[in-house]
Amino acid sequence: VVMAGIAAEAINFGRAEGGSSDEMALVSFLSQLNGTPKRGSTLPWNDLTIRNQARWGALQAVLLLRQYKDCYEALVNILEKGGTLGDCTYAIEEAGRENGLNPMNEPLGYILDEGPYGIWSQEKPKDLEREPTLQSGNYNQSTSFGIELQTLEDYRREVENRLKAIDARLEDFYD
Repeated sequence: VVMAGIAAEAINFGRAEGGSSDEMALVSFLSQLNGTPKRGSTLPWNDLTIRNQARWGALQAVLLLRQYKDCYEALVNILEKGGTLGDCTYAIEEAGRENGLNPMNEPLGYILDEGPYGIWSQEKPKDLEREPTLQSGNYNQSTSFGIELQTLEDYRREVENRLKAIDARLEDFYD
């Protein structure tokens, strides 16, 4: 999301001049994710991993803006008219419905950590394959962009169970 402004500027004007604050926000955010390293945890963010993440974010933003061009144009139109956040959301969703654009469940591609700049691939890396979850489409969505009532109830129960498990862990932690 942070790289979307940079990508939109690059697509529309051939260069991105106003993205330095967006880029700095991403660098700052990722740098702050570095906590105290713990055994078995992921490696901390460094200059190389932050640059690779920025490249991936910019590439994903460009691909999404191209794929959902009608939605982007509807957003720009509403922003030029001074629309609210609700107006913007509605414009994007309406443009998607009108143009048969469904939400994505997977990225359009991946940058593999190979070579000095990474390698672009449309195939999902083996280390990212996992069991289906709510985000990856395990729940049924209706074709009208709405989620069926049963799906929402199932999701609510799933979230409540997760919260109970977190509460139990916290109680064990504080005991």
